[in-house]
Amino acid sequence: MSLQDYIESKAKAKQREIKYEIWKAKNHDSRMRGQGLFVGVLAGAAAGILLAPKSGKQTREDLKQAFNDTVETVKDTTTDVIDQAKDGYEDMKYRAYTDLQPIKDGIEYGAEVAKDTGRQIKDASKEVKDSLADGAKDVKEIVKDSAGEISKVADEKKEEISEETKEAKKDVKEGAKEVKEEAKDTKEKVKENDLKVKHKNI
Repeated sequence: MSLQDYIESKAKAKQREIKYEIWKAKNHDSRMRGQGLFVGVLAGAAAGILLAPKSGKQTREDLKQAFNDTVETVKDTTTDVIDQAKDGYEDMKYRAYTDLQPIKDGIEYGAEVAKDTGRQIKDASKEVKDSLADGAKDVKEIVKDSAGEISKVADEKKEEISEETKEAKKDVKEGAKEVKEEAKDTKEKVKENDLKVKHKNI
C-alpha cells in the first residue's frame, strides 16, 4: 500500500464519518424533538380538556386558544428545529471541509512529492547513465591512447634493440676478426719461434 493509497483510505473513512454525523444531526435530533413536541402538545391538550371545570363554551374557547397556541408553538419549534438542522448541517459541512481540506492538501502534497521524487530519480538515473557513458568513452580513449603509446614505445624499443643487435653483431664480427688476426699473428710467431728453436738446436 503506497502512501497515497493510505492517505486516500483515511480521507474516505473521515468522509463516511462526517456524512454519518450530518445525517444524524439532520434526522435523529429533529425527529426526536418533533415527536416529543407532538406528544407533549397532545398530552397538554388532553389534560386541559379533561381537567378544566368550565362550561362547554368556555372550554371550546380555551381549546381553540390552546390549539392556536399549540399551532404557534409547533410552528416556532419547527422553525427552530429547521434552523438548528440547517445550522448543524452548515457546521458539519464546515467541519467536513476544514477536517478534509488538510487531508486533501496532504494527498496533493504527497502526490507532488511522489512526482518530484520520480523526476529526481529519473534525472539521477540519466546523470548516472550519462556519467557511465562518458566514463566508458574516457576509458576507451585512455586505452586507445595507451595502446598507441605502448605501440610507439614498443616500436622505439624494437628499433633500439635492432640497432643494438646490429652494433653487437658488428662488434662480434670485428672482435672475431681481431681474434682471427691475433690468432694468425700468434701462429706466425709460434712458427718463427719454432724455427728459431730448431736452428738453435742444430
